[in-house]
Amino acid sequence: MGSAVTAIVWRVPRGISWLAGRSACPRCGHVLGAPDLLPVLSWVASRGRCRHCGAPVPSRYPLTELACGAWAVLALAHTGLTPALAFVLFWGFVLVALTLIDLDHQLLPDVLTLPGTLIGVAAAALTPGGLREAMFGMALGSGLLWLLAWGYFKLRRIEGMGGGDIKLAAMLGAVLGWKLVMLTFFLAAFAGTLWGGWLILRRRGDGLTALPFGTLLCPAGMVAYLWGPAWLAAYMRFWHGG
Repeated sequence: MGSAVTAIVWRVPRGISWLAGRSACPRCGHVLGAPDLLPVLSWVASRGRCRHCGAPVPSRYPLTELACGAWAVLALAHTGLTPALAFVLFWGFVLVALTLIDLDHQLLPDVLTLPGTLIGVAAAALTPGGLREAMFGMALGSGLLWLLAWGYFKLRRIEGMGGGDIKLAAMLGAVLGWKLVMLTFFLAAFAGTLWGGWLILRRRGDGLTALPFGTLLCPAGMVAYLWGPAWLAAYMRFWHGG
């Protein structure tokens, strides 16, 4: 799946089908064989270069594969061998792809967010009470971001948040429910504040660019899914003196 995600990240923003056609080197066009597609190991063995033309292969490829592998292990540990596991796994893989696409292109394609939302709803439907939580999470998540986008446009007369972020919020809410989707927004906003502060210190306020919010929302949602319930339970115990 890590290899598939790297293909999705390259192809989808360029309008290339990620289902049809074999993987090939973007530089020389040589079709990649099995030795070139072994996750992580092929990159290490070729010393980060294409075996056919010698073009450098970014380290992002093995890092993406490792991220997908880590998500698979952590999701299994969190969810266990339940019917919902397969859907949760694919939900996370789509989030990894969206993170990288938004980082590169400031784009959250419908071809990923809409199926991702359906995958999330399917995962929720397989857990007790999950479907109702999914509906609340989708409504609150997408509704809140729509309201923020609308308010920003009214104040500034420019678009501050795209529709892709709103659809991504629905995808997150489908799995997380309303409590964890709110935690996701907090984590993403906090990370964005740290990111923005670092950019200001590094560039002294010159040449700052807009932060792609989806790049923050996706990993924040994955973190909230894995550890959010424990954090919320600890908070409630602290708040009630227990």
